[in-house]
Amino acid sequence: MDFSKVKIFNVRYEGYADGSVKFMSDAIQDLTGYAKEEFNEKTITWTDIMHRDDQKSARDAFIAGLKGNKTYEREYRIIGKSGDIKWIMELSQIICNPDGSVKFVMGILLDTTYQRQAEEEEARRKRLGGKYLSFRLGHEEFGVKIDAIKEINTLLEITPIPDAPAFVKGVVNLRGKVVPVVDLGLKLGLPGQTFNDRTCIVIAEVNGNLGPIGVLADSVSDIIHINGEEIDDVVQHRLNTDYVFGMARTAKGVKILLDLSRMLTAEELTLGDQGTSDPQETSRK
Repeated sequence: MDFSKVKIFNVRYEGYADGSVKFMSDAIQDLTGYAKEEFNEKTITWTDIMHRDDQKSARDAFIAGLKGNKTYEREYRIIGKSGDIKWIMELSQIICNPDGSVKFVMGILLDTTYQRQAEEEEARRKRLGGKYLSFRLGHEEFGVKIDAIKEINTLLEITPIPDAPAFVKGVVNLRGKVVPVVDLGLKLGLPGQTFNDRTCIVIAEVNGNLGPIGVLADSVSDIIHINGEEIDDVVQHRLNTDYVFGMARTAKGVKILLDLSRMLTAEELTLGDQGTSDPQETSRK
């Protein structure tokens, strides 16, 4: 870990089996928002502010240290008095009584929040960065990870499915395979599409168990590489942000990045007996 941005709270403390901690410096208030007296008088315990999801791993680190050389290092989150979450690295030594029982724990605390946030941001950039298929729905530009795209076809004839959700337009026969076709514009609440010679069906694999689906697009622009640092978290937008995982800043404007697996569920795309035979070759109205 790079400690250049780590703030060390070199305050002596004694921690006890009941989760209480006795601090010897007022610096603990800068870290937690709680005055040392609140800890020392057991108004609040260290266990109280330790993030619940991290308590088991923190306990395991203590037990491993107790069985070993009586020192341990553990990193976990705390929830401060104002509700803010910070990452803490604790470097501790276990002090034992002559009979081997634990007397108390002492050590130092390091605020590793900045480093953790930097690592998480770097991981986010690597996860989101890559090649995207850029396409248009109405007046908006969208992008989906190219990994999910299998092929792009011209507008094929679509057979409607009775009682299907409005955005499930029907099925097409793709080389003998029945593939459901969805209108993302309707799913997103955009105005209905007007079809022309640029309208196409993008075949995507959104869930291995469902097989491929067809996604209607007004037009496909190109395949572009987007760096992770160009992708911002979702801000307030008129679209349902449950389906949007980022907004990409590109040379050609902002693109809305969609997660197709979150937009389309198995229940919505289940065709039942409709999908067991080839669809009739009927025109889409």
